[in-house]
Amino acid sequence: MAVTFNDKVVLVTGGSRGLGNAFSRCLAQAGATVAINSSTEDDRGTTQAINDAGGRAIHFPGRVEDSAELVERVVAECGRVDAIIHNAGFIQEQGGGRIVLMSSSAGLYGNFGQANYASAKMGMYGLAQSIAQEGAKTNITCNCVSPFGATEMNSANFPEALKTAIKADYVAPLVAYLAHEDCKESGSMFEASAGSFKKVRWERAVGLNLDPRTEDVSIDAVAENWDQVVDFSETEHPSGMGEALQLMYARTMTT
Repeated sequence: MAVTFNDKVVLVTGGSRGLGNAFSRCLAQAGATVAINSSTEDDRGTTQAINDAGGRAIHFPGRVEDSAELVERVVAECGRVDAIIHNAGFIQEQGGGRIVLMSSSAGLYGNFGQANYASAKMGMYGLAQSIAQEGAKTNITCNCVSPFGATEMNSANFPEALKTAIKADYVAPLVAYLAHEDCKESGSMFEASAGSFKKVRWERAVGLNLDPRTEDVSIDAVAENWDQVVDFSETEHPSGMGEALQLMYARTMTT
């Protein structure tokens, strides 16, 4: 079954270059009206190229920091916003929508010399999960994608074979599907590169579970049982903060 975005409006911030350009073109090819935001009046020909190819795109220059004003302009011009790629938080009043935030492998795994960037990008996952919980009652989903694709900014020193393998076009389909009304996934993190799409989840060891009522909770106890703390032969996959915490304290409250 073909996934289409007919009669849907998708706002793509940073949509004129790099990964954003690929997202814009992919969505337009699927029938979306693409609202392309860039920080300057120069959209690098992206809007015209999409329209010339038979799609529909409208350029909305302006600072993404002025996001409320940006969304108001898109709604005034297009009548609605059904999904937002990269930005968040302004579609509640129309009764639902899709939000896709961009993270990074640096956020998931860390990277030498990128402490500030990595911490900000990992923060996007926490933001996505919180928006997903808050938006559930109004049919707003929010997910996070960690993409790796060749762009002008990151690929100057990449071998040509790698640039070809990791074209930004090979990331875009996942981002587009997460923005579609049929996709009910929410609060999740995905990795995407070179046509490979993978959901990421937290996993933790069952670990060491001391009972403060009957056992010594001390540095020595942790040190003596360190192998158990870090043993992943048995694992847990909590779905949220409440479950994660309950799995730690509930056993101490039984009679």
